[in-house]
Amino acid sequence: MKNHLNMLEISCDGETMHLDFPGVLAGVALVIVGVLLSMRAFNYYKNIQESGKNLAKNFLISVSFFTAGSIGVVIDSLTETKLWFIMAGFYTLSYMLLVSSVIYYLRVLSSQEAKPKQYREKVPILPITGAYVFKKPASSNGLAFLSRHSSGLLVVSRTQKELWTKKYQLEPDKFIWLSRVEGEDIGDPTKLHVIQDAILAFLRERGGRAIVYFEGVEYLILYNDFSSVAKFLFSLKDYAISNESMLILYLPPNVLDGNQETILLKEFQEKREEELIKEISQKLFAALLEGENHAGSQSKEN
Repeated sequence: MKNHLNMLEISCDGETMHLDFPGVLAGVALVIVGVLLSMRAFNYYKNIQESGKNLAKNFLISVSFFTAGSIGVVIDSLTETKLWFIMAGFYTLSYMLLVSSVIYYLRVLSSQEAKPKQYREKVPILPITGAYVFKKPASSNGLAFLSRHSSGLLVVSRTQKELWTKKYQLEPDKFIWLSRVEGEDIGDPTKLHVIQDAILAFLRERGGRAIVYFEGVEYLILYNDFSSVAKFLFSLKDYAISNESMLILYLPPNVLDGNQETILLKEFQEKREEELIKEISQKLFAALLEGENHAGSQSKEN
């Protein structure tokens, strides 16, 4: 038996067997990766709804080609049979299918981003409605995302508009400053019904799919009892949902006691900004794919 750097030649009954240990190990590792990816891809294909099923199918086919090429690596390392052209073919097919799928879905997304104003002017595309509580202030990027995919953003805040706009680098469609000072677009904390009417007017004006970001609950509680503030917020929630819009309430820590917070969270769903943005993004992406597939099917019929 001759021992070379990467290759062993084993003689058995006059026949020589070539064994490339590094190649075998690499091939086995790639096969294992391919099998695991194939299982994951099949699971995606089985569970994902129609809008993303084509992507899951392409992924499954791509990793199947990858696995076949990896099996070729193992066979090539165990025998003198040269299978490099087969391996190259399978790996190339896998790569090209994966890249073409990514390019296709990037093109769908880029076509959406290229016309943001058109969506804003024609059809609001906010895919979910409801009332949510943030335990941390919304980020600039998060509010910009929500504003971009809704019919309008209304902000209610204890911070003056100029300071708020400078902080978030975002111009809301409407801003209500919570203050006792008299003036335009100012919400007196002792007149909750006036603030409510202003928010309702905005929701109706926008025709639904709007965002209301409310911060300053602690300021309202200074001038009202909790029961009054809770009823006010619950009414805002009902108005937002009935107008197919979204109400986001920023609730700072230690503003309410345990019982008060429990009461509030029975009506508002506590959620992290990242979770909400992810949920909206997934639904927007699914809607884009459905629209693209629908357009494709119509063109074929024509």
